[in-house]
Amino acid sequence: MAAFYGAIFTYIGVYIPFFPPFLEARGLNAFEIGVIMALPLGVRILATALMTWIADRSGNPKAVLILYAAGVLASTLAYAVTGDFITTAAVTVVNAVFLNPVMPMTEAIALRGVRVYALDYGRMRLAGSATFIVGNLAGGAILAATGAGFAVWLMAVAVAAIVMTGLMLPKADGGEALAERQAGFLASMRAAANPYDLAVMGGLAMVLASHNLFYVFGTVHWAAQGIGSATAGTLWAIGVVAEIILFAWSGAIGARLGTNGLILLCVGCALVRWTGMAFDPTLLTLYPLQVLHGFTFGATHLAAMRFLSGHAASSGANSLQGLYFTLTGLCGCLVNFAAGPLYDAFAGGSYVVMTVQALAGGALALYGLRRAASAP
Repeated sequence: MAAFYGAIFTYIGVYIPFFPPFLEARGLNAFEIGVIMALPLGVRILATALMTWIADRSGNPKAVLILYAAGVLASTLAYAVTGDFITTAAVTVVNAVFLNPVMPMTEAIALRGVRVYALDYGRMRLAGSATFIVGNLAGGAILAATGAGFAVWLMAVAVAAIVMTGLMLPKADGGEALAERQAGFLASMRAAANPYDLAVMGGLAMVLASHNLFYVFGTVHWAAQGIGSATAGTLWAIGVVAEIILFAWSGAIGARLGTNGLILLCVGCALVRWTGMAFDPTLLTLYPLQVLHGFTFGATHLAAMRFLSGHAASSGANSLQGLYFTLTGLCGCLVNFAAGPLYDAFAGGSYVVMTVQALAGGALALYGLRRAASAP
């Protein structure tokens, strides 16, 4: 499980900071980069819940997961022959159809381990965060020497590792009743969450999506300020080190703060982080701001997993995770489509919008938790 998490997050550690510069090196402008980065999130809205439901219905989620990972590998290699915006967008859509279900299905396996075997989710997740740093640092160093255009080959190597480690996973739970597996897609989605659950998941998705402007234009904006790929990789890695520390102590922190406290923590740190980023901080100031990623992302993710772990029945675990990832896709897609125009108009000042979004998302999530607790 740790190796599979590691392979996934090595890929993410290369993709998030270095795929936008790859697109820029291919001649795409800021608006086109924003659209390309938004497309996977748009596909997540339309396809992920269906793809995870297919895994639940199949009775063999592991085989489906490996099939999806193979699709990611094939489509990632296709980036090597894309040149213009249209072909890049087409490959991105295909890639996203297969990539988006991989993470929620992985989280469903991990959360089943939490429920059934009392495993510590945060400690399992450490492998992912640690290898995200490997992707950041190794990717930054390699691309500093080879150029941004080499990023696609690093991504392909990481996806090949996902496929290989996926083959070593234990067979995922598929023993639920046949009638449950064959439930209709819409019926399965209706059973997965009530309105208050949707408010919690939607609010947390808004907080996570406040990172998307940074994901799309963070490295690009740093480059405009004279910060090179290797330094950018270090800055990304610092945030994930803080995330690792949080995950290492997640059991104790989660027990002490609860879901409400984790939400307050992540929103408070988002207020400081995104407001600070809006003023084009110096490199020295960027380091502590990046440390806050451990809380703006890590605490949000822990709040979501803590909430989902208490609400997901084993037979619908993939479906509920898929629904949550669909909501994160919806919020992230909207931010990514807005990111290009916002960045063109305000550059770093655009982060103020992310501050407002994080505050609104936190308020919605806390409202959903309060109403769910008081519901009969």
